[in-house]
Amino acid sequence: MSGIVLSSSVRQNLLSLQSTADLLATTQNRLSTGKSVNSALDNPTNFFTAQSLDNRASDINNLLDGIANGVQVLQAANTGITSLQKLIDSAKSIANQALQTTVGYSTKSNVSATIAGATAADLRGTTSFASATASSNVVFSGAAGGTTAATGTTTLGATIGSFASTGATAGDGTTALTGAITLIATNGTTATGLAGNAQPADGDTVTVNGKTITFRSGAAPASTAVPSGSGVSGNLVTDGSGNTTVYLATATVNDLLSAIDLASGVKTVSITAGAATISTSASQPGAAVSTAVGGAVTLKSSTGADLSVTGKADLLKALGLTTAVGGGNATVNVNRTTSAASLGATIADGSTLNVDGHVITFKNAPIPGSTGAPSVPSGFGTSGNVLTDGNGNSTVYLQAGT
Repeated sequence: MSGIVLSSSVRQNLLSLQSTADLLATTQNRLSTGKSVNSALDNPTNFFTAQSLDNRASDINNLLDGIANGVQVLQAANTGITSLQKLIDSAKSIANQALQTTVGYSTKSNVSATIAGATAADLRGTTSFASATASSNVVFSGAAGGTTAATGTTTLGATIGSFASTGATAGDGTTALTGAITLIATNGTTATGLAGNAQPADGDTVTVNGKTITFRSGAAPASTAVPSGSGVSGNLVTDGSGNTTVYLATATVNDLLSAIDLASGVKTVSITAGAATISTSASQPGAAVSTAVGGAVTLKSSTGADLSVTGKADLLKALGLTTAVGGGNATVNVNRTTSAASLGATIADGSTLNVDGHVITFKNAPIPGSTGAPSVPSGFGTSGNVLTDGNGNSTVYLQAGT
């Protein structure tokens, strides 16, 4: 096939169209980029000059961003300083108001004295002052009227508190309760035991002045089988600190009352080779122990502490000590009383007095070394009703202390 033959005029027009298309492409490229020189082919000098200027403009923009961040930091710091200034101004305003407020007291008296040799650094001066004895009737005995001053022989322990119930009966409801009645009986209507709902069960407890009386089924163990430091006496096993276990096989009301007296400090115990010897505290006046005679159950506090007994309500009701009923706990309180021979206010067991950094402790117990009391600890000594460690720390025993 023969090629197409174009005339010179057609070729001239074709070349013009091609040139126009090239110009349009160049113009569109410049319009789209916004640059008249887009490559080194267009104009090497202008291209590289423009590229250098673009790089410098970018660096300047980065610097402007850093400057803007710095300005923001300075603005934040300025805001914080302004807030602190406002807070200080507010504090100054409150302080000024406080200075202008009238104080809540007025002068009652003025005392002035000239001290020879006194200086701003040492107000003691060279003047000698004689010691004076301050005395007053601010400590009173328990005599009626509350105006009798206490003396050196006034007892710290108070008069024994007593609470007597009436009409307590055995489980049959008619036989007057005595100390020989057993806590457990074969049934709830026997005249030899407590009523069925009042009988303590294995694991039941009675709390007396923070000490625990625990009931256990069966008979008490032999002296060779009790825990170290404890002792057995009849139906009781005691640890010597007022905590006692009552074994219910043959335990009586007297056993329970004896356990209460051990916890309250009315009775003491000495333990030798697992055997316990229980006796009335030598510091308790007379035979002031808890008893159950002819339907009357009497609880006694010690002279050194009030008595608080907490146990199952049904048990305490069977002893005539409360009117509450049920398996929940009830509490019986027996408070000491004051007399002319004792202080007008009772001192609590465990309270302390601090003297020049040394501690005096008050305790509800007979002095160690006395009948039925523990022996004097090693390193300690006794004088009257005071136990001391030789360094100024002492224990004053309330039951007979003055």
